[in-house]
Amino acid sequence: MFPHGDRGQAQACGIWCARACLLCFVLSGNSLWGADARAALQKAASLVQQGRLEEADEQATLALSDPETRPAACSVLGTIRFQQRRLSESASFFEQAIRLEPRLLGAHLSLAAVYSLQGKQEPALRLYRRVLKLDPSNTTARLALARSETEKGNYRTSLELAQPVLQTLKGFHDGLLVLVADYVKIGDRAAAAELAKDWARLPNTSPAWSIEFALLLAKGEVIPEAIDILEQAKETGPPSYELAFNLAGLYLLKNDIVRALENYDLALSVEPEAIPALRQAADLAERQGELERALSYWIKAKKIEPDHAEVLLGFGRVCLKMDLLEDAEPALTKAASLRPGDPSYQYTLAAAKVGKKQFQAGQALLEGILTKRQNNPQVQYALGAVLYLEGHLAEAAEHLRKSVALQRDQIAPYYYLALVSRDQGNEAEAIRMLEELLWRYPDHAPSCEVLGGLLMNARRYPEAQASLEKAVHLNPKSVKANYQLGLLLVRMGRKDEADKQFEIAKSLRTEDEANSHLQLRLLDPDQ
Repeated sequence: MFPHGDRGQAQACGIWCARACLLCFVLSGNSLWGADARAALQKAASLVQQGRLEEADEQATLALSDPETRPAACSVLGTIRFQQRRLSESASFFEQAIRLEPRLLGAHLSLAAVYSLQGKQEPALRLYRRVLKLDPSNTTARLALARSETEKGNYRTSLELAQPVLQTLKGFHDGLLVLVADYVKIGDRAAAAELAKDWARLPNTSPAWSIEFALLLAKGEVIPEAIDILEQAKETGPPSYELAFNLAGLYLLKNDIVRALENYDLALSVEPEAIPALRQAADLAERQGELERALSYWIKAKKIEPDHAEVLLGFGRVCLKMDLLEDAEPALTKAASLRPGDPSYQYTLAAAKVGKKQFQAGQALLEGILTKRQNNPQVQYALGAVLYLEGHLAEAAEHLRKSVALQRDQIAPYYYLALVSRDQGNEAEAIRMLEELLWRYPDHAPSCEVLGGLLMNARRYPEAQASLEKAVHLNPKSVKANYQLGLLLVRMGRKDEADKQFEIAKSLRTEDEANSHLQLRLLDPDQ
């Protein structure tokens, strides 16, 4: 029930309430009080404010002897025990003060603070409700009750409680945190965004408060304002890891990958061994196609936590994409053993096995996944592709068709179905399938390459030339596309051009790229 912050801030608030109540009680005076008791009480109040608690205790104890000053004296003693962290004694004194004088608002508020520290939330709430009966405009009580309703999920009720003191609450960090949570939960994004202006005007805002406020805005998809709040917090001094990490996450929500990576790097400059930041940065770099940068993050993370399943998976996946199969396979094998029930780990390991041409091992892994994921189109496709490479054409076609039936908007299954038709001797059907696929996805380089070869066999040379030239344009490093284009030029009687094309093919890698890079299409089948 305290204002936002640590226990020390909560205690300071309760003490302030007790002091305010005490001063009001003393200074209003009562002509019937004994002069000595009143003087002792006033001195006690002054000593509390100075932090001289032992002396204040002596003076307040003197004031207990007079029935007229006893309620306020109990309140002072409750405040002293509060500061001394003797909560049970503090509560007893405040309870006595309220019994003697039920109108002591400060004692009510301070006792509620004590109860909250003791975990007695319901008694604290009852006191706040009683305060509102005595003083309907009391901000502290309204804020405490509003926060309680927010925590219970009663957001509109919370706003109704806050409404009479709304403008006052906007001048405090605690008030704005409650209000923004309410507005976000009821879907009033405009009102939540408007609160960001109030937050920016508050003095002495700690980075932790700004992070909490910004994350609440982010939950309501108020991203630009949330980013502004944390950018403003960055200007107050060297940013903490938490600030930079959360700001990076906000930029990620905005899909600003560059700024997100900048802030993850900033977070890592503060805590170089922070695994969450390393993982997030690696994932983003991989998404950007910056594989070497991604690998550098994963290498650091792997040195810090060599048995972290997600780190091993990320490291292995990037190695796989970079054709570093000897590094990828052991990391992925270990990751899969750490997460035996997670299909994504088994699938990525299968891709590594296929990349190393261990087709049977890859097939076994995929079949194991399929026992639990029969309706997963990507797994059906992957198994079909592996079966095709093993020469099991009929079985391959069966799985590829299942993949297409489960998800028609794909590329790779259609491509491999065309290869099955070609290898079964039905080249006309293969041509038809590839032409249809390229009509929908004109920049699929492997389809252009295969179609060019089929058209060349069918003596449709101009069409074959167009298809192969496009394949080379889309993937200049394709050995097969360059070589086939050279063969076509020979058939067309253009020997000089053909020789140049053969030289290009020789300068490239000599292995069959379709097989050596199949693992990439298992990971990203539509690439």
